[in-house]
Order: sequence, then C-alpha cells, then structure tokens
Amino acid sequence: MRRVDVPRLSQLAGTLPGMFLVRTVLTVLAVLVIAVLGALFLGISSKRSLPNHIGAWFGIARPCPADPVADSPEHAAFCRAVCGACPNTTGALPPEVPMMPTLLVDGTVIADDAGELGFSPHTTAHGKWIVSEDDGLPDRPGTHRFKATFFWLGGTSGAPFSNSVRPRFVTYFDPKDPDRMLGFIQFYLFPFAPEGTVIVLPPTDPFVGNHIPALDPLAPLPSACTPEDGCLGTYHFVIRRIKAE
Repeated sequence: MRRVDVPRLSQLAGTLPGMFLVRTVLTVLAVLVIAVLGALFLGISSKRSLPNHIGAWFGIARPCPADPVADSPEHAAFCRAVCGACPNTTGALPPEVPMMPTLLVDGTVIADDAGELGFSPHTTAHGKWIVSEDDGLPDRPGTHRFKATFFWLGGTSGAPFSNSVRPRFVTYFDPKDPDRMLGFIQFYLFPFAPEGTVIVLPPTDPFVGNHIPALDPLAPLPSACTPEDGCLGTYHFVIRRIKAE
C-alpha cells in the first residue's frame, strides 16, 4: 500500500502566523484604498457643488468709457480702472455686442456674438481661459479673476474672409453672486488676409513650411489697448448664467 505523507501539526503551526500576517496586511491595504477613493470622490463632489464660473453665459457688452447716468457709476469707475481714457478706433465696433460665451471645465472657451449675423461676419470664436493672477489687471475685492483669449475668422460684406479678431476677455466671479459676472473685453484686429488669402512668412522651419501668417493672431497680445497696438477698443459687460429649467 502506497504511503501518503501528511503534514505534521508542528509544521502547520509554523505557517499559520505568516498566513495570518499576510491576510492582515492585505485587509489593511484594502481598507486604505477604499478610504482614499472615498476621500477623492467626496473631494470631487464637494468641488463640483461649490459655486464656479463654468457654464454658458449671456450678456451685452458696451464701449468704455461708460456713461455714469445712462449706465451706472460703478461701470464708469470700472472702465476707468481698466483702460483710463479708453481710446478706440472710431467706427470699428458697434454700440453694443450681445454675446454668449461658454466656459468649459477643461479651460476651453467657445463664444458667439450678434456680429456674426451681419455687422462683422465671422465664425464662432474658440480659445482658452485661465486663472488671472499677478498680470497687472485690475482687482475687484471679493472676486476671483479669470481671463481668456479666443479668436474668430472674419471679414466684411465685400470680403467674406480677410481677418481675424482676437479679444482679451476678463471676468470677475463673485461666489456670493455666482450667476452674474462683471468683466471687460478688448478686441485686437489681425488683417492677415486682405485679399482673401493669408499672407504668410517665408518657409524657414521645415515642419511649419509656409503655414504661419505674417501677422500671426496667436502671437502674445499687447498689454495696452490702443489703436497703435491694433486694439479696436475696450468694452465692459455683465453676463448672466444660462440655467437649466
């Protein structure tokens, strides 16, 4: 008859403490993982529930300087803080710009305005927003400042495509008044296609070839907004959040 070896109790007794230790360590690790994931979930949920500037907005922008009587003393003072005397290119911009900017959580901005319908035919604007800090822009106590830049391709009734306009768009978000934002927008003109075809730089980089406009709308914007800087003017606005119903 064949003999079958059975582990002795003394041999098993030596392995039991090790097995118990391994199971304990694994249990503790599992509890820690669950706790960390729970904390992350709660943190994300709480952040999402806090008031923020993300969403779709509607408002009307009007030129600076503002009339303290027809508009309000607060807007007049705001324009002075933003652009002083607020020089502009006469006749280049309309007396108001109804607009619908949308700020997405990933930093993307999409914007439409009434100029697309006739005054200044152009495409929807696309761009990026970031937190505005230590950049020389005016502060407003109790608010969080955000700035964006986006641009559209545009033209005139006689030349459907001839230029791009790239605004500087700055908003002030008040957590205590989360469905309204005060802000300003400055329009910089880049007439890089005067005859309907983009004027480009000579090819010096093998990768980009002749695909970079000579007047590049993606170049850094000047800090000043004057006609000499290519800025058409500064507008001030209040936008209101478009809510679900």
